[in-house]
Amino acid sequence: MADADLETIVSLLDDHHTRSILVATSETPRSANELSDRCGVSTSSIYRRLDRLTDAELVTERTRPRSDGHHETVYVSRLDRFELTIRDGDLSWEIDRRSDDIADQLTRLWGKL
Repeated sequence: MADADLETIVSLLDDHHTRSILVATSETPRSANELSDRCGVSTSSIYRRLDRLTDAELVTERTRPRSDGHHETVYVSRLDRFELTIRDGDLSWEIDRRSDDIADQLTRLWGKL
């Protein structure tokens, strides 16, 4: 998917609850219900924000097994850094996303051992 435009990113980051979702999912993968409890927002509002964050590739979905043998969808922030620079009459912006590659995940896990 093509990168989201600046207006989309700024619009997403302008919302307090969206920022709360990004912060919460940067700590640990969380389900929509967990995000609803943590952020104090209805689950339907969480899903609307998650859809927009996923479309902008700022959040990704993962599957988490549960102890009852079923699984649930959890969300993980991919936003690592957003930088807006205004200098010498020029505006530029850059966004860094965490890789969602399984090899990168295993490398990070191995590095923690």
